[in-house]
Amino acid sequence: MRFRVAQRMLFVLAAFVLFGHAAQAQGQSAWDAIIARKSIRVGVVQAEPWGFKDPVSGNWTGLVPAYAKAVAEALDVKLELVEVTWGSAIPAIQSNKIDMMPSMTVTPRRAMTIDYANAPITYSALAVLGPDDSTITTWEEIDKPEMTFAVTQGASEDVFLTARLHKAKIRRLGSYQEVVAAYKAGSAQYAVLYHPALTVLKDRAGRGKIIIPRPLIFSYGDTVIKREPDKTLRDWLAVTNGYFVITGAVQDWYAEFLTSRGIDPASVPPIQKDALQNARVK
Repeated sequence: MRFRVAQRMLFVLAAFVLFGHAAQAQGQSAWDAIIARKSIRVGVVQAEPWGFKDPVSGNWTGLVPAYAKAVAEALDVKLELVEVTWGSAIPAIQSNKIDMMPSMTVTPRRAMTIDYANAPITYSALAVLGPDDSTITTWEEIDKPEMTFAVTQGASEDVFLTARLHKAKIRRLGSYQEVVAAYKAGSAQYAVLYHPALTVLKDRAGRGKIIIPRPLIFSYGDTVIKREPDKTLRDWLAVTNGYFVITGAVQDWYAEFLTSRGIDPASVPPIQKDALQNARVK
């Protein structure tokens, strides 16, 4: 009897050990996978100043590529930039197509399914680009039937306007480029984005007035990764993001991109929290 009991216990123990090894192999953490693969796959969007892909060379520039490069160098691994949209970034993380998505707006709903590094790298103010003679000063003034707003579908701007507007028209477009095209063509009187993107859009369109309606709606962008038991990657990113912010690297990357596009960084609001709170858009 005791022998049979012992046999059963050994069988259960062996099954547990075998199952544990199989689960560990199948559930390799993102950190371990990056180190083993010796490369990191970072999502990037075609949305200036966050990302810009040169149509001729195929090279990426912008805040996110600069950040991604610094992360890869710190890890001593190869960088793989994978083009996504703001709407497809989280599914890409969950399906293991990318390892992380930098500078993604922090929302409680997103935090239900993924992990943030809990160390924001950018701060933005929700803003409107409209006609030069626009008199908008508050968010209450934008909900009028004659107003048409262009936003990127699924982005946080879309979520905000959907909850706020009941009379105005919202054009939900598939990409930042479509928002730019709609504003330039006049099919949308207003474009709603966070102020860094509007800075570039205004320069490209050659017209328009940037307005930051009151009350101020601040947003902060953090690095998004897959939720998993092993928090090594998350904890490392928290330290790394803090380092990039404190040393001024993030603001420098932003300024470098604006300069490359012919925009004076001193003429636009910064993307760091303390400086942005005291800044004014003209």
